[in-house]
Amino acid sequence: MKKCQQCGAPLQDDDRFCQACGAEQLPEGEPKKRICPECGKWVSVDGKFCPFCGAELPKMDDDEPVIDEATGTETFVHKHREPVRDEEPQRPPQPMERPVMTGRPTPPPFQEKPFYVRYQKAIIAGIVVLVLALAAAVAFHFYGSRSSGDYVKDAVSLSQQLASENESATSTAKRLSQKSKGDDVDSLVKDLGKSRKNVEKMAKNYQPKTIPDQYAADDKAIREVMRDQMAMYDTAMTIAENPSDDAISEKLDDLRDEVQKAKKTARTIKVPGADFTAAVDGDDLVSYLEKYVSVQTKPDEKPQPEAKANPDKQILASYASSKDLFNDDIGKLAGDINAYLNDHTDFKGNREFTSRANTLYVQISKTRSQLDNDTSIDNTAMKYKLDALFQAEQDRVRGLYDGVSASQRGQDYRPGFQRGQAASNRYDKLNDEWNSL
Repeated sequence: MKKCQQCGAPLQDDDRFCQACGAEQLPEGEPKKRICPECGKWVSVDGKFCPFCGAELPKMDDDEPVIDEATGTETFVHKHREPVRDEEPQRPPQPMERPVMTGRPTPPPFQEKPFYVRYQKAIIAGIVVLVLALAAAVAFHFYGSRSSGDYVKDAVSLSQQLASENESATSTAKRLSQKSKGDDVDSLVKDLGKSRKNVEKMAKNYQPKTIPDQYAADDKAIREVMRDQMAMYDTAMTIAENPSDDAISEKLDDLRDEVQKAKKTARTIKVPGADFTAAVDGDDLVSYLEKYVSVQTKPDEKPQPEAKANPDKQILASYASSKDLFNDDIGKLAGDINAYLNDHTDFKGNREFTSRANTLYVQISKTRSQLDNDTSIDNTAMKYKLDALFQAEQDRVRGLYDGVSASQRGQDYRPGFQRGQAASNRYDKLNDEWNSL
């Protein structure tokens, strides 16, 4: 089987044209000729010089036709072209040698820069501004919180110092009330003056660095409370220095008004943990000074013969004294509860009163147990009367506790307080009977 002289495709023996590329197939050995470009004679295709004019024949191009002299047919198949060989097996690709760069490399064609490159400065500036704003917000938050916390701590500390000074002044007034007519009271009056100076010193030293906006009104009230407390002590010193003054009643009334005004102002202070009411709670101060004035202005009386003491009552005197102390504590608790209700509608969130009531109840129970186990008391009738008084006091405390705890659960506090009031009335009746023994 022959092959195409042009592309090497397999052909039939009698095919004149290739079915693959369409090239005409020439008989083998037939001479091909070309025209000499100088003399125009027919010359052999394979010759290098013209045999007629001697001119050098140029190399034939692939697009130059070869003409059959006998037939005049043109073809592009040159006799000197080598026949197409069978395909050689492919060789494995050889690694390319890496070219050596010499000189400055040619820059790549222009490309648009990415967004983050084109706006790099603006992005960095935005990030810096955001970080600074965040840092300022965090600093303000912590600084503001710290400032607020410091103010609250200072206010709580001040309220405790003022309350301690008020206890000292009240204790001085109590000692005054125990003085007999004509006793020297100058040292006690000086003690009242010291309390007044201490409060004045606290007022001068009270200079908070920052006052949070939410406590601006409270800060004004705190300063007013300190002025009221100093005014109370000024009036108290005036009363103590001259208890026989003709206008002593008016001065006592002025002191009562000052105390009520100061307590009203103190109740408006809402600083957490700060109780300025205790700093100006001058009810006991007024009571002791009234007793002091009464003793100092009481006319001299002839001594009365001492009444015959009841021996059984003397044995029970220590228990009776505990009874009176418990009664004072219960009255103080009831007064604080009523004062709390002046500014609040319920006791939700308040745990002070239930704690105080529970402590009192436990103390009275221990005293009753001691009384019951005391074998030195022979008069069982008086012993039962005193025990009934302790029982009435326990019922009073229980009523106060039940009322407050019911309010904390969202219920009405009045039923508990009503039971406490009923127990209080029973106590008053039993106490009158005891005092008449």
